[in-house]
Amino acid sequence: MAFDFLHKISQLIKIEHTVFDLPFIFSGAVIASRGTFLPVTFALILIAAVSARAAGMSINRIEGRRWDTTNPRKRNWVLVNGSLSVRTAVILTILFSAIFEITSYALNFLVFMLSPIVLFMFITDPILKKITPWRHIYMGATIGMGVMGGYLAVTPFIPSTPQIYLIFLSSTLWIAGFDMLYVIPDIETDEKLGLKTVMTRFGTDRGLLISTLTHALSFAAMLIFGLYIDSFWYFLMLVPILALMIIQHRIIDPKNPASVKASFFGANSAIGFLFLLGVILSYIPGSV
Repeated sequence: MAFDFLHKISQLIKIEHTVFDLPFIFSGAVIASRGTFLPVTFALILIAAVSARAAGMSINRIEGRRWDTTNPRKRNWVLVNGSLSVRTAVILTILFSAIFEITSYALNFLVFMLSPIVLFMFITDPILKKITPWRHIYMGATIGMGVMGGYLAVTPFIPSTPQIYLIFLSSTLWIAGFDMLYVIPDIETDEKLGLKTVMTRFGTDRGLLISTLTHALSFAAMLIFGLYIDSFWYFLMLVPILALMIIQHRIIDPKNPASVKASFFGANSAIGFLFLLGVILSYIPGSV
């Protein structure tokens, strides 16, 4: 019984999607700490990141339920099929948000003061589906804010150097680019519901081009970041990152939903960790 409930929570918050957030969040923390491992701080960052992501996904599911019920792809989602009630989802959202706020306070006061901005962005993100096809970038920025959070969790001062802002830009565009691909199977349903995405606004061909250009800009930001840290290890990691970015676009077939899923999880689940590995190897004391 308990396992079944936990499984439903996992389905609600898509815990596996944290693989897209955590590497960049920890990259910000590694840069701020100059490669010094801070066990308690890093543990608190992990709890804050997972709870914030859980709250954000739960909010997205609650707000999007009125659209998800008409989407064939989402018929088995726990809030759509009724296996988890909206009331339970609201309670879980409050719980996850509370854990996020408490952990933010435990990190430092600046992180705590800025933490409501993250929750505000999570709340407003689903609303933008009815307003603008560029909501993908807003969603990317919502998650990309974690880079700044990771940095400030270690050093509670607004950074004056461009490195963190380059990682924020890169992660924002990377997430936005693959979110444009993720919605391909939903184009027909989104058009009927009046939901705005790059694919419904510009069509599949131009939408794929926009996604490609978005990822090209993301990689350019990674490259410029590399010029600042001037690390062999970091540039070495950029080689498979570039290859994976290219592969995820090459395997996309708009008529084959399986190819979209393979692109979404296959390539992107590795990119963030390769980036983090490059940062860690670069910021080990004495290596940069």
